[in-house]
Amino acid sequence: MQRIDISQISGRVLRVFLTVYDEKSVSRAAEVLNSSQSTVSHNLEKLRGLLGDTLFVQSGRGIVPSARADALAPKVRRILVDLEALADQGIYDPVTDPDPFVIALSTSILDTEMETIAKALRASLPQKHVIFRDLGTSGVIEPLLDSRHVDVVLTLRPRSYPNTLSRLPLFQDHMRVFYDPNARGPVSSVEDYCAAAHATVAIGQGRKSLLQGELDALSIHRRIVLGAPNLWALIQLMRGTDMIASLPARVARTAGDVLASSPFPIDLAPMQFDMVWHRRYANSARLEWLLMAIKTALSERSDLLHDATQQALRSALSR
Repeated sequence: MQRIDISQISGRVLRVFLTVYDEKSVSRAAEVLNSSQSTVSHNLEKLRGLLGDTLFVQSGRGIVPSARADALAPKVRRILVDLEALADQGIYDPVTDPDPFVIALSTSILDTEMETIAKALRASLPQKHVIFRDLGTSGVIEPLLDSRHVDVVLTLRPRSYPNTLSRLPLFQDHMRVFYDPNARGPVSSVEDYCAAAHATVAIGQGRKSLLQGELDALSIHRRIVLGAPNLWALIQLMRGTDMIASLPARVARTAGDVLASSPFPIDLAPMQFDMVWHRRYANSARLEWLLMAIKTALSERSDLLHDATQQALRSALSR
């Protein structure tokens, strides 16, 4: 077995490797690292020479990792986390932190919360780079947080979370039935609900939604005739039709000018929205600062923020 001089492998070299691995591009990795392509290529060549493997091979206009790179990536990710934890002494200054905050959420449903968080962070850190990403399906939460492409996720609670993730409850909502009042009246009964033509937001590649699972358990069938790519498209496609849509009540903030809503005809449990992060980074002062900033921004009453909120966050971070 070839002996490797590990003293030649720096944290910088490992960070370059992992960024190229995640981005599948030297040029994009250079942008993420705020570095030049030549510097990224030099560090990559150094690691290739030490390990005796190409690590990445050309494929069309991009690159793909070798089998050795696929095996190394999770190990390198753990090493970098441990190195960062070693340097993290519990003191965090967001002003001097060069990395952007990246928050993923369902932008069409949590648009008001996104605006609230953005305004709060800009008020306290006007020069800070803050990135909001649309979440999509719950299945991407773990890989987004594991790869550190996202710091925090705000999401409707799925049936379960992987044990690698931690969460803090934020708020609850309830389901309502939305419709165009110029085309039909409100849903008045379960029978009316089942007889109507239904529109949905079609995400998840065929995965059954939480609502659909609850309806199936109650043997309630709905006739879905339209799947829209996002909420905004759904609202426009429902305009002037007799279709109905089952959506969280907070959607009225976005759809109120086009759609009206009526109470859901079936008694369902409240919908819980959570703030989620990866347990691997639970000892990060940076993460704790961001979690508290989001929680503070979304809290309606400042007197609820003190010891109880701090304790809840610390308890959640330790789990």
